[in-house]
Amino acid sequence: MSRFLVLLAVVCCPVFAAPADDPVPIEQEPRHMLKFANRHVRFFDVQLPPGYVSIVHIHHHDGVFVNIGPSETTAEDWGKAPVARGPRAPGETYFIGYATQPKAHRISNVGQQVYHVTDTEILHGCGNGPLPADAMAGPLITENDRVRGTRVELQPGASAALHGPCGLLVSVTGGAVRLDLPGGAARIDLQPAGFHWRDSATPVTLTNVGATPLHAVDILVK
Repeated sequence: MSRFLVLLAVVCCPVFAAPADDPVPIEQEPRHMLKFANRHVRFFDVQLPPGYVSIVHIHHHDGVFVNIGPSETTAEDWGKAPVARGPRAPGETYFIGYATQPKAHRISNVGQQVYHVTDTEILHGCGNGPLPADAMAGPLITENDRVRGTRVELQPGASAALHGPCGLLVSVTGGAVRLDLPGGAARIDLQPAGFHWRDSATPVTLTNVGATPLHAVDILVK
């Protein structure tokens, strides 16, 4: 082929770079599994196996994240370089205010274990006033105008009060519990990342009826 024909082919058929991935809603990322939703919260169970690279997804709602299984990861905000993150301890809990500052990113599991975390999105509040200072199931983890997060650590046979007006209990270790509700008692076997939603102004008594210590996080929605 002559040099003229080669030049003509390049001019007529230019090569375009592939566009970057457009962010998808969080529920369209295959490993962000929506397990529960109502008008107040959406609960996602996120499990990334070793080597998994997530689709770029966007967070629009404030979220409370509870770490269940640790692994090294990288976080890549859309259009930015990846940032390495060390493994987070099981039970480590934090709030991110995505409602005022949405973020699109991808997460890659570069470690040897499954990266396991839950995301409780806060959609609408439950109450009309401030919470009592003593409305806590255990030591305070995080608090702002949307949620109060407390740590629940119960030895076998021990109990704690889960306050209202509504909230979500997220199990870190798993275990057997009894909930004494206004309408009666219920026994629940929780797996790691298991959860229970309550919608009651009356405090609910949580009792560890299993044979091992229970570690959980209580997310009280304001």
